[in-house]
Amino acid sequence: MKVRKDAYNWLIVLEKGDKLVESLQEAIIKEGIKTGWIFGLGACSWAEIGFYDLKSQNYHWKKYQEPLEILSLQGNVSLSEDQPTLHVHGTFSNDQLQSIGGHVKDLEVAGTCEIFLHDWFASPISRKADPNTGLNLLDL
Repeated sequence: MKVRKDAYNWLIVLEKGDKLVESLQEAIIKEGIKTGWIFGLGACSWAEIGFYDLKSQNYHWKKYQEPLEILSLQGNVSLSEDQPTLHVHGTFSNDQLQSIGGHVKDLEVAGTCEIFLHDWFASPISRKADPNTGLNLLDL
């Protein structure tokens, strides 16, 4: 993993074999990031993504054990119980150029994954449990 920062942003380049969640959490803690917005692209050797069923208030996960293009990653960093928490969604394409997408549980980088993280300079934003949805939502 390589990290470069300017006044407002970080570029985080993940390398082949890196796990997305573990690597981003490491960078976020090391750089002291409290809140920010994530955008990314690249390729992965596998990805586990999910769909949140609002009625049952559960995620349905599916692991794709195949090489995929990462067409787009988008998400945020916020605080949950004073710890940085990731919320990432992604769109992926297989070798037939068919797209899939959902909430990203994790993935393993194949080749590279280039992440742009924009810092939110205002006070950090936390997440709070919402009993209506069963989700930890941004608490503005």
